[in-house]
Amino acid sequence: MQDSEDGRYDCVVIGGGIIAAAAGQHLAAAGYRTLLAERDDYGSGTSSRTSRLQHCGLGYLSAAGGSLAGFLAHPLKALECLDLMRRSMRGRAEFVETSPERVRPVTFLVPLTRENAIPRWKAHAASRLMRASDGGRVPLDLRVLTAEEARALPALEGLAGLGAIRGAISFTEYQYVWPERIVVDTIMKARAIGLEALNHTPVTAIRRESDGWIVSLETPGGQRQVRTRAVVNCAGVWVDEVTAMTGSSQVRRNAGEKGTNIVLRLPPHMRGFGIETVTDSGAPFYLIPWGDLHYVGPWNSPSDGRPEGFRASEEEIAAILMQLGRMFPELPLDRDQVLYSWAGARPRSLSPEGSGPSAAVREHDLTSAGLPNVFTFTGGLLMTHREAGRRLTRAVRRRIEPSGAPRALDPTTPLTPDMSVVTERSVEHAVRQEQARTLEDILRRRLSVGWEADLGTAMAETAAKIAGPYLGWSEADAAAQVKHFIDTTERDFGFTARTC
Repeated sequence: MQDSEDGRYDCVVIGGGIIAAAAGQHLAAAGYRTLLAERDDYGSGTSSRTSRLQHCGLGYLSAAGGSLAGFLAHPLKALECLDLMRRSMRGRAEFVETSPERVRPVTFLVPLTRENAIPRWKAHAASRLMRASDGGRVPLDLRVLTAEEARALPALEGLAGLGAIRGAISFTEYQYVWPERIVVDTIMKARAIGLEALNHTPVTAIRRESDGWIVSLETPGGQRQVRTRAVVNCAGVWVDEVTAMTGSSQVRRNAGEKGTNIVLRLPPHMRGFGIETVTDSGAPFYLIPWGDLHYVGPWNSPSDGRPEGFRASEEEIAAILMQLGRMFPELPLDRDQVLYSWAGARPRSLSPEGSGPSAAVREHDLTSAGLPNVFTFTGGLLMTHREAGRRLTRAVRRRIEPSGAPRALDPTTPLTPDMSVVTERSVEHAVRQEQARTLEDILRRRLSVGWEADLGTAMAETAAKIAGPYLGWSEADAAAQVKHFIDTTERDFGFTARTC
């Protein structure tokens, strides 16, 4: 896309994850002249390190108090959790209906053990409440199994306490096969209706002027300043860092939280099934199928967005293995069974008292905090990103009107080549049409091979050779890109060639 003719925009969106992408798409569709700037690549942060599940919201119901006494003791938290469940079900239905090629159904089991047992009538009530939330648009397939039926499930073989189990809940979740591609797809749709999107373009300063803001960008071609009527800060776990560029470092809205997962190969009888339970401290804990593998976690800890927040520590890996061993004591589990690991820093809304993270997902208009027409979003979830885009657009519209006419939110776009394999056509498309500039951009986010069992390392040299002429790489440049990709994979995922 070409930039604004006079260097002025209605909105500048800061960030390149799924919430920023949704904001850019919805603002452009509403007629706002919009620029999006991401300091790294689209979908390279938290959006790439999610649970990869379009959660139906059952976990939120569990957190809503669990009982009348729990509800009455914490009514605001309970209502917040109920609202999150409702949004999850509606977001689930909307995304499965609009992008069925980006999700796949997975059967999940909740073993009703002593730690998380609930009466069968509560499970049936939860099912009815959840179906009512989306009008039954996408099947939940929720079944409440008896203890005998649960004990007969192959996926639960070897579960601790299986003899005393009270039953199980079976239901359908939807898994994002390729969350990075969802981010890229969203931004490409937005570009087709007028969004100017820039990756590898850090914002270096935000300065107030009489009728708006001046945003300084560090582009590959040098420094650039743009004027905008509104700033929409969707920088995820870094939203407070971006807000501080305005000079208002006291305005805090985010409390980051790190989530760590490990990937391993479980026995064949568990293949293809997901299991949802809780840790010994009551935190959610999942075994999620990933092809022939499973990823297990998360293990949660505070995070401020530093690079360490996107790498699993040995302590976190050991904690996950311990929890898994507690669930299935007969499984042969040790550190060598871990094929690779990943971590991500989730953006969490700061609790009202400012003491830590809360489950809330919300937009913030900072005008009352002395930052007119500055908006942020916290607690954003991939599974409800379209709703986030709508909410941010409504918040902007309450302050300023668009300078242009509305456009189609989901325009018809040209067919792409097969982006699941490394070919001349797929790599060329990634570079020339989708703004890929590094080998990691190509393999990890435009193509899906970066999330195969070898994390794309086997195809790195081939992809670099194809991409070189399009990006002006010499042979030495291409070799450096391959080395950087492999080094980054080993560092960030704890992956080595022995796991292939």
